[in-house]
Amino acid sequence: MQLLERKPPPGLVVPAGMVVPGSLPLLIETLACPGSPVAPEALASLCLKYFYAYVHSEQLDADVSLEGLTELAGQFVRRRGGCAQLAGKSELRRFLLHHGFALQMLVDLPKTVHLLAALLERKLPVAEAFLGLDIGAGTGILLVGQYLLARRAGYDSPILIGFECQPHVARRADSLASALGIGRVRQADATRKEAYVDLPDGPVACVTNETLPSAGRRLYKEPFPVICEALFAALGPRLANAVFLPEAVWASDRPGRSWLHLTPHNAFAGDGQRPDKPLRLAFMRDVELAGERIPVDRVGEGLAELVAPPWRESLCRRW
Repeated sequence: MQLLERKPPPGLVVPAGMVVPGSLPLLIETLACPGSPVAPEALASLCLKYFYAYVHSEQLDADVSLEGLTELAGQFVRRRGGCAQLAGKSELRRFLLHHGFALQMLVDLPKTVHLLAALLERKLPVAEAFLGLDIGAGTGILLVGQYLLARRAGYDSPILIGFECQPHVARRADSLASALGIGRVRQADATRKEAYVDLPDGPVACVTNETLPSAGRRLYKEPFPVICEALFAALGPRLANAVFLPEAVWASDRPGRSWLHLTPHNAFAGDGQRPDKPLRLAFMRDVELAGERIPVDRVGEGLAELVAPPWRESLCRRW
């Protein structure tokens, strides 16, 4: 079996000196302060510390060293074939395997940081309360992003609810979000409008939904169209002033001659859709983030330096 083992990438997972010192709760509280700077390095630190706390929940308040973060990243990227760092740690390896998809989305630092930064640039409508929904919550990192957005806008007690279909991921994300005082994550099928019937009253301030396929794949490969249909059917007018991430989605036919623009104004169902061409058969192309239209496979492209070169191939696999 040792012949199948490969070493993790060499060196530290991110450049030395990049990680902001302190515990995860302290970093969240710092970033939540209105007017405080939000550098990409701070958001990458947030993701790494959240990654560690998701796996090692008993160390939520620890100031984990970069070496400790690197060790866990190495264990994660070698969870399938095994490595010396996982020897005798069958329970940890099993956890990393079972939560692998959600964690892979989280630790693609360039893309996750890009999404968080775009979210934090949004301007919120004036309202008495903040109700935020994170669809396909996974680890809950975008729920953290919504928490920061709300707090920075002056909402001291935002109500944040995530929806995750995988029971074990939902339980873990709910435990972590609850321990941090951020929100809750429900195990629910977000493609069914019944999932949204018992929400708190009032308008929805923010919706994050990254259940999108990779570039060039048909939309039905992920449940984004079905989720949006259920969400708007259930909540309708309550979404009128909500901030969405992504702000819009672009899809097309295979040759790219016919395009659909999926926005909140058309319930992410697309303008000019032909009845003989169901939305689910369209091909994923671009997203709009912070007012910019970007091919989905280029999200995070300008933030590659957040990850040390030897680690990029293993970690940067979100889309």
